[in-house]
Amino acid sequence: MQFVPAYFPSIQYIMALMKAKEARFTLESNYQKQTYRNRCSIYGANGKLNLTIPIQHKKDQTHQKDKEVKILWEENWQNQHWKSITTAYRSSPFFEFYEDELKEHFIKKSEGLMEYNLNLIEGVLSLLEIEIPFNFKESYSPLSTTEESWINAKIQPQIRFPVYQQVFADKHGFIPYLSILDLIFNQGPQSLDYLENLN
Repeated sequence: MQFVPAYFPSIQYIMALMKAKEARFTLESNYQKQTYRNRCSIYGANGKLNLTIPIQHKKDQTHQKDKEVKILWEENWQNQHWKSITTAYRSSPFFEFYEDELKEHFIKKSEGLMEYNLNLIEGVLSLLEIEIPFNFKESYSPLSTTEESWINAKIQPQIRFPVYQQVFADKHGFIPYLSILDLIFNQGPQSLDYLENLN
């Protein structure tokens, strides 16, 4: 299995990483818009909320490889994203437990999007106490349908998500296919058991 580094990956992405027992990342794919490469979905007061990292687009409009994509730092998007996450989850059971460690990722900067995402994934796995070796594919091979489902926001993978308590469930019901942040803030140390039982 190969993975494209995602921004605060989805629950199903982290589940797939766990089952693979090795993080084989590819940075050679062509960058695509409207994917989890530069956005994640959280549960806000009005329902599903997408947080998007602005990127620098090439002036000649040619395709960029994932490894070539640079983050646009002219906007203060880190502060905006952290405010949105805080507003969404500050009343969740485990927000204060993980707040300090996660906030650090909204202070750090890196030029490349993939580098930034890899640091986030490493941080998330650390919070979950999951040890997985990171490896990188040097040659390009197209993503399989399953691999594409982990990074493409338009594809909903065929996974049954058991209901867990979410902050705004009384307003909008249970929302699946969210960032791993939603599971961590709501389930805390039980997140690992939840991920192991997904299929």
